[in-house]
Amino acid sequence: MPSISRETDLIGSGFARYDLAKRFGISPDGDVNYKSLVAEFEDLPADPYATEAGRFRRYGRGLYFPWSGQFTWIPAPRDQGGNEVNGYYQGDHNPEYVGMVRTLPAISETARTNPLLLDILQFNFQQTRWNEVDSAWPMHVGVHLIKLSVEDAGEEAISSPNELHQDGEPFVFAHLIYRRNAVGGRNVIAPPRYRGLSPKDVPPDELMAEFELTEPLESYAITDAKVSHYVAPIMKGAESVPGERAVVLVDVVPMRQKI
Repeated sequence: MPSISRETDLIGSGFARYDLAKRFGISPDGDVNYKSLVAEFEDLPADPYATEAGRFRRYGRGLYFPWSGQFTWIPAPRDQGGNEVNGYYQGDHNPEYVGMVRTLPAISETARTNPLLLDILQFNFQQTRWNEVDSAWPMHVGVHLIKLSVEDAGEEAISSPNELHQDGEPFVFAHLIYRRNAVGGRNVIAPPRYRGLSPKDVPPDELMAEFELTEPLESYAITDAKVSHYVAPIMKGAESVPGERAVVLVDVVPMRQKI
C-alpha cells in the first residue's frame, strides 16, 4: 500500500512524522539503551481490560515542568497485592471505556531510568506548543508501553478503540520500538469529523495520511483537536514466531488550576 502524507506539521496541520534513530544519531541494533527498552516488552503483562485482544501493556505517569525543562516520574501506588499500578482515564474519548479509570501495571524502574526513553520524552516536549496560562503549570505525561502480539495464523491483535478516534490529550506521540513477523498495523490520519467511523468511510481525498511504521524509532505525533487517527489490527506473518508490534505512546496534558 502506498504511503500518503499530505502535510507533516504538528502545530499547523495536526500531524507529523519523525525518524528518531536518525535524529538521535544512533543505530538501534547496536545501542544498549535501545536493547534495554526492547527487553521491557518481552514480559509485558496482558492488558487486564482486553486479555483476549492480544494486547499487552504497562503505563507510567510523570510531570514535565516547562519553565525548567525537567521531567520527573510520579510514584506509582500499589494495589492490594503489592504491585505498582497507575490509573488511566480518558473520559468519553474511548467508547470502549467511557467514564472508566483503568488500573494498569506500572512501568518498571529500569524503563523509567532508561536514557533513550528519557530522550524520547524530551524530544516530544520540544515539539509541543502551549499558551501562557498552560505553560505556567506542570504538564501531566502519560507513557504507555504497548505490544500487540499474535501467536496463531488467522487471528488478530487489536488496538483500542478499533475505529478512528481522538484521545482527549492535546498531544499524542507514537514511537515504534520493534516490529517482528507482523502484517498490518496501518495508521490512518483523518479530519476530526470522522471520529467514530472506520477508515473505509473516509473519502480518499480527505485522508491526511496513511502509512505503516516499520523501522525502529519511526514515530508520528498528532495534535488531538485537529485530527482523528486509527491503527489497524496486526496479524501473524509467514514465520513461525509470533507477530508483534511494540510501541511507546506518550500523551501530554496541561494541569492548569480549575475551581
